[in-house]
Amino acid sequence: MNNPFIPKDSELHALTRAEEENCYKDMKAKALEACQLPIKDFVMCSKEHNVTVMWACRDKLKVMNNCLHERTSQEELDKLLLAKLAQKRKEMKQ
Repeated sequence: MNNPFIPKDSELHALTRAEEENCYKDMKAKALEACQLPIKDFVMCSKEHNVTVMWACRDKLKVMNNCLHERTSQEELDKLLLAKLAQKRKEMKQ
């Protein structure tokens, strides 16, 4: 997928939309994997307390949301995007 109008020695400044979406999907998958325990705790609590889930499971919901938020923040996405861009630049120089 080389563009004949761009010289090989020019520096790459952008990722494709598909590459950005893959980074986002990877970030979400890693977050879900890292937060399995809080997610399972909330799911179990919500199964036990059908109607009162908002009051009975509030603490578990906050723990789950905080865990997911820490791992899906804009900073984490930016780190993944920059790593992907650096990898792409390295591959183009070879």
